[in-house]
Amino acid sequence: MTFSAQKCGICFQPPAIILIYRDNIQDKTRQRIMPVRNFSRFSDCSRAAEELKNNPRHKAYLEGVSLRQLQKLYSLLRDHLEGQSLSESLERYHHEHTIDPEEDMNQLDDWELAKRKSIMDELFEQNRKRKDDPDFVYNVEVDFPEDEQLESCAWDTESDEEM
Repeated sequence: MTFSAQKCGICFQPPAIILIYRDNIQDKTRQRIMPVRNFSRFSDCSRAAEELKNNPRHKAYLEGVSLRQLQKLYSLLRDHLEGQSLSESLERYHHEHTIDPEEDMNQLDDWELAKRKSIMDELFEQNRKRKDDPDFVYNVEVDFPEDEQLESCAWDTESDEEM
């Protein structure tokens, strides 16, 4: 790969995606401005991000940029076109793309559940330790304190009675 992305951002006026990347052949840091055309407050951010990432003019440069980051930038642009401030838009995006551990996912429809699962998959990949990671440990042993009171659950006691 001849280009490695370092930073990716958005410019609201005129609408553009800005990429700071390293040209590994010439050993220089450069900036690429990709204008956003035909995008309105009714546009689909996912589709726009995929089109930009697959565009032959920009594909080599955007190889190191995740599709989710491009979707986030388009989401910020769409919110800006709707009149929201940047802080409001970032707060809404953060709320939509984080997992609430207390949320009952059995109550979600299929689309929302798939969205939550993709967020969890991405978090898993970010936190995953691979064999070639410098802080990888093969056999991790953890001692849990035994002096704490163990919580019992109703389903746990029922299964003991059946056996």
